[in-house]
Amino acid sequence: MTKLLHGQFLRQTQQIADSKSWAWLTTGGLKKETEGFLMAAQDQALRTNAIKVKIDKQEGEAMCRMCKNREETVTHIISECSKLAQLEYKKRHDKVAGAVHWSLCETYHIKRSEQWYQHTTEPVIETENVKILWDMNIQTDHVIEHRRPDIVVVDKDNKRALLIDIAVPADARVDEKEQEKMDRYQDLARELKWLWKVETKVIPIVVGALGTVPKGLEKNLEKAGSNVAVELLQKAALLGTSRILRRVLDSD
Repeated sequence: MTKLLHGQFLRQTQQIADSKSWAWLTTGGLKKETEGFLMAAQDQALRTNAIKVKIDKQEGEAMCRMCKNREETVTHIISECSKLAQLEYKKRHDKVAGAVHWSLCETYHIKRSEQWYQHTTEPVIETENVKILWDMNIQTDHVIEHRRPDIVVVDKDNKRALLIDIAVPADARVDEKEQEKMDRYQDLARELKWLWKVETKVIPIVVGALGTVPKGLEKNLEKAGSNVAVELLQKAALLGTSRILRRVLDSD
């Protein structure tokens, strides 16, 4: 089973990953200890309950110590645990989304913090040229299920609205999640085109929990008007993932 785990991350992501997926290892943005820890996570080499029981042959339960519902693997801890979703996954997601928001403030000449991690997102920012909404329900005339994208940019000069939604899924699902985001907000995009009399575009921004980025990420960032570096988004996601893993694995 150890041989099956070795290289599994590469096998699962090689067809969908952009070459930038490994950029975080060359920028020096993370401590060496954190880099090594995350590489071990990619190789499923951390001592989860499933590894202890199935590989080390220890007595005990292979189930997740947090939710008790599924086997405790690295993938489960970083992207599938119901007990971590509302707090820990959301914290990680909001850091990545906040970095995108921070970069948009620069694009539209809006005052922002010097460092991305110090950035505070306001629900509404508006100037003569642009309105930026953060995590707000959009009022519509028709009943629409999905109407709360992470960021909405209303470019007044160009009469367009950008519906930007961010995700940090399991790495093998980055392309699937990208398409899911596109599909989810099409009804809202059509409604706003009619309601606000603007051109609308749905833009997914997806970064894998362990750093994988889909091949369309840089193009999507460009469409969104964001000049944020891919490596910075990876760093935000990876620091969140590292925190989640350490919190769970250190809770024995």
